[in-house]
Amino acid sequence: MNIILQDLSKGPVYAQVRQQIEAQISGKNLAPGETLPSPAALAQKLAVDKGEIQRAYYELELVGSIKKETGKDFLGHPKTSYRVA
Repeated sequence: MNIILQDLSKGPVYAQVRQQIEAQISGKNLAPGETLPSPAALAQKLAVDKGEIQRAYYELELVGSIKKETGKDFLGHPKTSYRVA
């Protein structure tokens, strides 16, 4: 997944991320069932606050573009993943 952020005059970070993910889903660059990077991993890659990515994912989840799945990792700790709907 490739996301390129513009300066803030193009909109807040979460909105830019949300729009680019929506465009990749509608453009078939992200297939249904494909796993998205965790908010922390994507935030680190883009050098932004994790809350910005979480908000973008939350808004995508509200409109049904992605699904949030909660499970457990190999140590039994809760793990959340996001998949394209």
